[in-house]
Amino acid sequence: MSEFFFSFSEISEEIRKKNYSLKTNPKKLCQLFLERTTFSDLEKKDILSFFLKLQKFNFDKIYKNYLTHPIRLCDMYFQNIKNVNVDDIKFILSHNIIECDIFKKFKNNLTDKQVKKIQILTIDRKREKNQLYLKFFYDQIFKHSTNLFIFKSLDKMDNALIGDKILFSNHALNIFEKHIFTKLKKNRYKLYLYQKKLLSYAKKNILKNES
Repeated sequence: MSEFFFSFSEISEEIRKKNYSLKTNPKKLCQLFLERTTFSDLEKKDILSFFLKLQKFNFDKIYKNYLTHPIRLCDMYFQNIKNVNVDDIKFILSHNIIECDIFKKFKNNLTDKQVKKIQILTIDRKREKNQLYLKFFYDQIFKHSTNLFIFKSLDKMDNALIGDKILFSNHALNIFEKHIFTKLKKNRYKLYLYQKKLLSYAKKNILKNES
């Protein structure tokens, strides 16, 4: 099962696993994730039921098998954060429902705490390249909780592991270097080192022909 999920392997291997997961049926990947957890059978059934409700919506308009992304994030979070509960997993699975334009249709499946976190994580695309706004945005995530900030860094990393050069634009690099690394270094040093390594790899191998 490790061929689908992040495990701090070499960058090229993690890019391969990310792209392999994108070819996998999201329901199957969700089931594989649940097998890796210590949740009870009843909790696993609850999570899968929640996921199937989410899967009824058209996330593939973002990209094919998009829901493999939040499933991988669930696994990353479970492996890197202590005492993860069912509500945490449900939040992660649905973290992008505002941007996916299904928030009003799905929010009744969420608690107020989950909704609050989703709202905090949803960036204003009209201001996303404004440095003052970005500082405020990432500061607000960190202010809410260290774990939410760690989650956001995992979210950015999993997207970047697709390995496409468009995901390593100057803007994207700036977000890691100016708005993620400083706080991550103090709170999850191993993750900070890996994400720094990812950027170095991208600059050397993915962006090597860019001017």
